[in-house]
Amino acid sequence: MKVEIKHRVTGKILLCGEYESVKECLEKNRGANLGGADLGGAYLRGADLRRADLGGANLGGADLEGADLRRANLGGANLRGANLRGANLRGANLGGADLEGANLRGADLRRANLGGADLRGANLGGADLRGAYLGGANLGGANLRGADYNREKLTKEPIQLLGLKYFVMIIGTQIKIGCEEHKQKDWWKFKDKEIVKMDGKEALKWWKEWKPILKKMCVLNK
Repeated sequence: MKVEIKHRVTGKILLCGEYESVKECLEKNRGANLGGADLGGAYLRGADLRRADLGGANLGGADLEGADLRRANLGGANLRGANLRGANLRGANLGGADLEGANLRGADLRRANLGGADLRGANLGGADLRGAYLGGANLGGANLRGADYNREKLTKEPIQLLGLKYFVMIIGTQIKIGCEEHKQKDWWKFKDKEIVKMDGKEALKWWKEWKPILKKMCVLNK
């Protein structure tokens, strides 16, 4: 059958040819620039899309269960409501992607970039998040029970504080502040000079104000 893949905004034809399915078309053209492709609702279960360039693509509601997306570029893509259960997203770029309500249960997200991604209401139960970057990601209402985050099985939804000088996330027994991430017990032990070394005297001033607040939040979240 004839398959045409168009740009989601301009309507420009990115790929066109005779294939058995959209899945086959993408697999045979993995090296193509598919940035902004309109693939909403596509059936791509088990597809081999390693290193595919799908930045800014529309994959809303797509079925990508078990797909191989290792090192794929999905930065800024629309993956709202997509099925990514058991997908291999190891090392993938999902920075700024819309993953609201997506099913990522059991997905391999090791060393994936999820910075600034919208993961509200997403199902990340049992996902492997070891080494994943979550700076600025919105995890409001996301299910992370059983997810593996830096060799720790999560049992609760993380707490995030947005709009501060530094992005703050309390996740499991760890706290991420800006680009620094350490165990809670280690944060409480840091000396003033160690905090200054992280980001200067302003960081120390901020820490002195927020340390007791964060400490109380961690106690209440146990």
